[in-house]
Amino acid sequence: MDTDPRRGSSQFGTPATLRPRLNFGKLDVNSLKRYQRVHKLVGVPQTASKEQLVSAVTRHFSAQVVSDELKVIAAFVTAVQKRQTLSKK
Repeated sequence: MDTDPRRGSSQFGTPATLRPRLNFGKLDVNSLKRYQRVHKLVGVPQTASKEQLVSAVTRHFSAQVVSDELKVIAAFVTAVQKRQTLSKK
């Protein structure tokens, strides 16, 4: 059975879905505030410290559920391609 602490393991001994480890503390305060604004995070004071923002962003990001990973990746690739096409004009 897989005992790597970064992975869960199901009752049948197969690895559960891997969850990436992200360190939001590496982002600057402006990026954290942008994330807060874009995702409309509530309960975070306007004068929140970087630590409070990191905590709120981490909680929000961890709570996200991706139902169809391939569809999300395909949409991301399409968006990048469109952006590149627009930037060449």
